[in-house]
Amino acid sequence: MSQIRVPRKGVTQAELAGVLSRRLGGGYQVEPDGNGRVVVRRSTLSAASVKIRDVPGATVFRVRGGGVPIIRIGTTRRVADALRRSPEFRSV
Repeated sequence: MSQIRVPRKGVTQAELAGVLSRRLGGGYQVEPDGNGRVVVRRSTLSAASVKIRDVPGATVFRVRGGGVPIIRIGTTRRVADALRRSPEFRSV
């Protein structure tokens, strides 16, 4: 599991899903699940779940993999990298 802290509060599921869709491209299916998480699927064997948590002065994303262990590592890593490099979450 990876934790990414961004200096922005109040990031919504819809906003997170939009950013991940743009950053990851068409090979990934990105959907909010309605329970404070966004699920990213590359295939039926590989997925990542991103949980959104507000903390004082920031938002924390927790990225957890799902699916076949060897395949999910790549998906989880790409999702975490996309979040770390997203300029949309850098501004306050």
